[in-house]
Amino acid sequence: MLIFNVIFPILGNTNSITKGLVTEQYPLPPPLSIEMVLEESISRRMSVRSFTGESISDEELSTILWAAYGYTENGTRSIYSPDEKYSTIIYVIRSDATYKYIPENHTLSLFKNGNYLYLGQYDSPIKFGLVWDMNIAEDEMRGMSEVGMICQNIYLDANALDLGTVTTGMYVEDLYELGIPSNEKPAIIMPLGHPSSPYDFTYDPLPESNLPSVINNSISLEDSINNRLISNEWDDIPLTIIEQSQLIWGSYGYSYLYDNVNNKRHRTLPSAISIYPYKVFAANHSGVFQYSPSDHSIIEITQGDKREQIRDSIEYNNITITSASWIIIPFLDTNVGQPQYQGFWYYEVGAITHNVILEATALNLGANVIYEILDENGLRSALGIPSQTNLIPLSIIPIGGPIISNPPKKPDISGPSSGSKGEEYSFTASTTDPNGDQVYYLFDWGDDSNTGWLGPYTSGSEINASHIWGELGDYNVKVQAKDVYSSTSEWSDPIIINILENLLEVKLISGGLFKVKSFIKNNDVSDINNIQWSIDIDGGLIILGKRTTGLISIIPSGDETKIVSNMILGFGAINVKITAEMPEVSNMREQSGFVFLLLITINPSG
Repeated sequence: MLIFNVIFPILGNTNSITKGLVTEQYPLPPPLSIEMVLEESISRRMSVRSFTGESISDEELSTILWAAYGYTENGTRSIYSPDEKYSTIIYVIRSDATYKYIPENHTLSLFKNGNYLYLGQYDSPIKFGLVWDMNIAEDEMRGMSEVGMICQNIYLDANALDLGTVTTGMYVEDLYELGIPSNEKPAIIMPLGHPSSPYDFTYDPLPESNLPSVINNSISLEDSINNRLISNEWDDIPLTIIEQSQLIWGSYGYSYLYDNVNNKRHRTLPSAISIYPYKVFAANHSGVFQYSPSDHSIIEITQGDKREQIRDSIEYNNITITSASWIIIPFLDTNVGQPQYQGFWYYEVGAITHNVILEATALNLGANVIYEILDENGLRSALGIPSQTNLIPLSIIPIGGPIISNPPKKPDISGPSSGSKGEEYSFTASTTDPNGDQVYYLFDWGDDSNTGWLGPYTSGSEINASHIWGELGDYNVKVQAKDVYSSTSEWSDPIIINILENLLEVKLISGGLFKVKSFIKNNDVSDINNIQWSIDIDGGLIILGKRTTGLISIIPSGDETKIVSNMILGFGAINVKITAEMPEVSNMREQSGFVFLLLITINPSG
């Protein structure tokens, strides 16, 4: 009599971080805390092109990647995309291999083995290859503006950690050597390392002008990223002169620190080939002003409130731009910015926008950005510069005091209390907003992952979100809501879902005369109803009993029910497969054996 081995499913393993070894999954440690105030970090922003051979720690890499493109404590991304299209992919090039950064679980995923640090410019222990996924954002301006925001955060966090970086646009096509997909367009390569010459700054305030000197607020770089405040409507109260000064300085100004190594002041954002081709205008209740970065001053262009005319020249969707108290508008001067660097000019407007949003947060103000400019001539006329057709507006950045709204009520959440590893489970949430505002939802799955903000949805409507757990254990699933003014609710009471190996367990199969049998066990904390089961015999010469099916109406929690095949008659080596299933839950067991006429022998499995 022949005895065959049990057939086991093959399970893939996820490798953890291992020093010196290439791993499929490279979990990053928690980011370091950055206590440096925002304005100091902006003032320390500079391009570094020469690095020591000192390595970058995993904690430093984790911190910079989180700031670049990770998820904040509130479930938002570290940079702002008004249409929620996050189209950038960050390749992390190391000496061992190249990885892709996965923001959802703050992990590096192996992309390609080998040392590709020779790509791009400058020698450094790590390089970031940023590419624009054209399938996600078809508009190059949107894609490159997002890259500009990401790179600005890399700059800010790198210098706050006494590391250095530079955005390089030359030789970015080298990234194709990695074998990136055809829908990904290389945008920027950023080397990262310890500067060969340490930072050496002297505080040197900007010259006095009709704008106050730049000051440090109390909020840190980390907190400004974590607590970024996006608004669609504002309180229409004029900003103070210091608030206006801080915001327009962040957009395009000069550092209040003097760099003793390079003997210069740096700008608040990088340039291409030392060209700064933007002219920055701003509008408020009283008029329109042009910013002069060299002496940190503003010049009045035209008097009167032009916010309605600005609104009429753009596609403002649900943004009430006429309630914004300070509207910053960067214009690309095409007489200065050569067309061949168009991608970088889009990058630069993203960096401008990002700086303004962070500085607004430091001032407890809300900001937003509008890219859809429908009537450029109308906008120039509204600002009092109708003849300057060489100036191309690329974004509108409204800022002001956010409207204080009542947060949504604590959400209700419902869903299963137990499940199987690897299966998808759906949860339902709902809440109401006291003001009837639309509502966003954030589901926290209890395994260091979340959905990000979903919505907006009508107040009171139910929404569904699904998740798959890959590890056994108990997980607290909860949901939070916020209204369109970013006023957040309490977290819901959590649902504990117990993830088991299998809710329905098919136990060992045994043979005998004419039949095979097994038991189906309910591992759930509640009863399971309407379980469909089947016994299938493959192989050999089977005359009777190839398939048996049945229905179990109920298996109480913790109990098991015996199932038995129909009469089996045949000869030869066989494989027995038993399947038990119900909606969203299934399990299967296979064992090999032998049938000799009426006698069925099953190889034991344990």
